[in-house]
Amino acid sequence: MELKLKQSASSIIDRQFDANKAGYNALQVDSFLDEITSDYVAFEQYVSKSNKTIDDLNREINHLKDKLSKLEIDYAVLNERIKDVPEGVEISLANLDLLKRISALEQALYKLGKDPSQIK
Repeated sequence: MELKLKQSASSIIDRQFDANKAGYNALQVDSFLDEITSDYVAFEQYVSKSNKTIDDLNREINHLKDKLSKLEIDYAVLNERIKDVPEGVEISLANLDLLKRISALEQALYKLGKDPSQIK
Protein backbone atom coordinates (compact mmCIF):
# COMPACT_ATOMS: atom_id res chain seq x y z
CA MET A 1 0.00 0.00 0.00
CA GLU A 2 1.52 3.28 -1.08
CA LEU A 3 0.85 6.51 0.77
CA LYS A 4 -0.15 9.31 -1.62
CA LEU A 5 0.06 12.76 -0.07
CA LYS A 6 -1.03 15.92 -1.86
CA GLN A 7 1.58 18.03 -0.10
CA SER A 8 5.15 17.49 0.98
CA ALA A 9 7.07 19.31 3.69
CA SER A 10 8.88 21.44 1.11
CA SER A 11 5.69 22.32 -0.81
CA ILE A 12 4.15 23.58 2.43
CA ILE A 13 7.22 25.67 3.25
CA ASP A 14 7.45 27.14 -0.27
CA ARG A 15 3.73 27.91 -0.58
CA GLN A 16 2.99 31.60 -1.24
CA PHE A 17 -0.38 33.19 -0.55
CA ASP A 18 -1.77 36.34 -2.09
CA ALA A 19 -2.10 39.30 0.23
CA ASN A 20 -5.59 40.53 0.93
CA LYS A 21 -6.99 43.35 3.07
CA ALA A 22 -9.51 41.08 4.76
CA GLY A 23 -7.13 38.09 4.90
CA TYR A 24 -5.69 36.13 7.77
CA ASN A 25 -2.80 37.26 9.92
CA ALA A 26 0.28 36.26 7.89
CA LEU A 27 2.36 35.47 10.99
CA GLN A 28 -0.30 33.13 12.36
CA VAL A 29 -0.63 31.34 8.99
CA ASP A 30 3.15 31.08 8.71
CA SER A 31 3.47 29.75 12.26
CA PHE A 32 0.74 27.17 11.63
CA LEU A 33 2.35 26.07 8.37
CA ASP A 34 5.68 25.70 10.21
CA GLU A 35 3.98 23.32 12.67
CA ILE A 36 2.44 21.34 9.82
CA THR A 37 5.82 21.20 8.09
CA SER A 38 7.42 19.91 11.27
CA ASP A 39 4.75 17.21 11.50
CA TYR A 40 5.30 16.23 7.86
CA VAL A 41 9.05 15.95 8.38
CA ALA A 42 8.54 13.79 11.46
CA PHE A 43 5.97 11.67 9.59
CA GLU A 44 8.28 11.20 6.59
CA GLN A 45 11.11 10.12 8.92
CA TYR A 46 8.78 7.72 10.72
CA VAL A 47 7.58 6.19 7.44
CA SER A 48 11.15 5.88 6.21
CA LYS A 49 12.26 4.11 9.40
CA SER A 50 9.16 1.91 9.32
CA ASN A 51 9.85 0.90 5.71
CA LYS A 52 13.45 0.04 6.63
CA THR A 53 12.22 -2.03 9.56
CA ILE A 54 9.70 -3.81 7.34
CA ASP A 55 12.41 -4.54 4.77
CA ASP A 56 14.71 -5.90 7.49
CA LEU A 57 11.92 -8.08 8.88
CA ASN A 58 11.05 -9.38 5.41
CA ARG A 59 14.70 -10.35 4.86
CA GLU A 60 14.71 -12.12 8.24
CA ILE A 61 11.46 -13.92 7.37
CA ASN A 62 12.95 -15.13 4.08
CA HIS A 63 16.11 -16.27 5.86
CA LEU A 64 14.03 -18.17 8.43
CA LYS A 65 11.88 -19.73 5.69
CA ASP A 66 15.04 -21.00 3.99
CA LYS A 67 16.31 -22.34 7.30
CA LEU A 68 12.95 -24.02 7.97
CA SER A 69 13.01 -25.68 4.55
CA LYS A 70 16.48 -27.07 5.23
CA LEU A 71 15.41 -28.29 8.67
CA GLU A 72 12.33 -29.98 7.21
CA ILE A 73 14.55 -31.82 4.73
CA ASP A 74 16.93 -32.85 7.55
CA TYR A 75 13.96 -33.98 9.63
CA ALA A 76 12.64 -36.14 6.77
CA VAL A 77 16.09 -37.69 6.25
CA LEU A 78 16.46 -38.46 9.96
CA ASN A 79 12.96 -39.92 10.15
CA GLU A 80 13.80 -42.21 7.25
CA ARG A 81 17.01 -43.31 8.96
CA ILE A 82 15.36 -44.12 12.29
CA LYS A 83 12.11 -45.63 11.04
CA ASP A 84 13.27 -49.15 12.00
CA VAL A 85 14.54 -48.14 15.44
CA PRO A 86 12.07 -49.09 18.16
CA GLU A 87 10.62 -46.22 20.12
CA GLY A 88 10.96 -45.64 23.83
CA VAL A 89 13.60 -45.22 26.49
CA GLU A 90 12.37 -48.37 28.24
CA ILE A 91 13.87 -50.56 25.51
CA SER A 92 17.27 -48.89 25.89
CA LEU A 93 17.17 -49.29 29.67
CA ALA A 94 16.10 -52.93 29.33
CA ASN A 95 19.02 -53.55 26.97
CA LEU A 96 21.39 -51.88 29.42
CA ASP A 97 20.10 -54.08 32.25
CA LEU A 98 20.57 -57.19 30.09
CA LEU A 99 24.14 -56.18 29.22
CA LYS A 100 24.97 -55.67 32.91
CA ARG A 101 23.49 -59.07 33.75
CA ILE A 102 25.44 -60.80 30.94
CA SER A 103 28.63 -59.13 32.12
CA ALA A 104 28.03 -60.29 35.69
CA LEU A 105 27.36 -63.87 34.51
CA GLU A 106 30.53 -63.84 32.37
CA GLN A 107 32.59 -62.68 35.36
CA ALA A 108 31.07 -65.46 37.48
CA LEU A 109 31.99 -68.03 34.81
CA TYR A 110 35.57 -66.70 34.63
CA LYS A 111 35.83 -67.07 38.42
CA LEU A 112 34.74 -70.71 38.05
CA GLY A 113 37.44 -71.22 35.45
CA LYS A 114 35.12 -71.43 32.49
CA ASP A 115 35.54 -69.35 29.32
CA PRO A 116 32.08 -67.97 28.36
CA SER A 117 33.02 -67.74 24.68
CA GLN A 118 33.61 -71.54 24.62
CA ILE A 119 30.16 -72.44 25.93
CA LYS A 120 27.75 -73.83 23.32
